[in-house]
Amino acid sequence: MSEIKNIVDYKKVKPYNQEEEKTVQLARMFNTISDKYDKFNDIMSWGMARVWRKHSLLALKKYNPKLILDIAAGTADMCIKSYQYLKPEHVTGVDISDKMLDMGREKVTVANLDGKIDLQVQDCSTLTFANESFDAVTIAFGIRNFEKLNDSLKQIHRVLKPNGHLLILEMNEPKKGIILKGYQLYTKVFVKMTSSMLSSDTKAYDYLSASMHAFPNGERLIGILKENGFKLNTYRKFTFGVCSMYLVEKVI
Repeated sequence: MSEIKNIVDYKKVKPYNQEEEKTVQLARMFNTISDKYDKFNDIMSWGMARVWRKHSLLALKKYNPKLILDIAAGTADMCIKSYQYLKPEHVTGVDISDKMLDMGREKVTVANLDGKIDLQVQDCSTLTFANESFDAVTIAFGIRNFEKLNDSLKQIHRVLKPNGHLLILEMNEPKKGIILKGYQLYTKVFVKMTSSMLSSDTKAYDYLSASMHAFPNGERLIGILKENGFKLNTYRKFTFGVCSMYLVEKVI
């Protein structure tokens, strides 16, 4: 199956309906579940999301990025951890959900990082930043939500400085065997049951599981990144293949 076919399939996975634009639906969905999202993310990741963030960010440390852009920033966990682990001059986070960012601003204040981190409502396919503005871009558990994947990657390439780095952290199903069967059972039974107790918007959680299944990963995603002007530095799987890290570099 080609990468193009995978992108089409993934685009068909939407939270509520096929008629409305995916980005519009996602903004509404994340606004609805913003106060429960962190709990759900812990459930989906077996509580390992914090460990995965740390290991992936430490892969950036040797490049010493000073200006970092975090896309799909959500409630700002990746922004805060970027500052704590990498000590950049500034971190900018963008997301399509204003309510998720509101929760993120509260976290930033609690972490005493006001002035070091700022959060903005932006769509990654139409970023407003100047060319070559950032040393590194990070995306944690968000790239599978991009409605316009190629447009977004072109924007990321544009705002990165020469030889800048893009770090992607994303969940995916294990490839095969007993780990795959166990994870499918976990998501279909435990995650669905727990999410229904967290929020009445069960379609939101169904979407998050379905998008993880549909989105291209591994060699397919690496191929898409190469087509959009990036070369692979590091590809790493975490926790039996449930999560993958991609560290790529802008090709000038």
